[in-house]
Amino acid sequence: MTTLAAFAFVLLALSTPALADPPPRPAPMKIRVSLHDANTTRSFDVMVSPDAPCASARHKLADQQFELKACASHDAHLTIEWEVHDAAGEYRSTSSIPFEHGATAELGTTAGPRITVKID
Repeated sequence: MTTLAAFAFVLLALSTPALADPPPRPAPMKIRVSLHDANTTRSFDVMVSPDAPCASARHKLADQQFELKACASHDAHLTIEWEVHDAAGEYRSTSSIPFEHGATAELGTTAGPRITVKID
């Protein structure tokens, strides 16, 4: 009987998953977006994390409106959707950049609104 109990215990111990620490969760990442338009620069900080993979910002002035949405994907990319509306017109863009600490990208038009994106 003791041998049967010992065998059952060993079988149970070998068939259960190991009690290991779970893999570490990725830390939230801060994304700094700077809007360059004419003679002004405005900066916005947003955060994304595994629990909240998308962030947004909206800035509205009397003569201009800026909207941004940034979403981290599971394939290590950050998708950025942004748009600017002002008296001169409207500009919209969607881009994807590597989602890693220190990544920087400059997006937009050469003669109009541009954004600089930096992942901290």
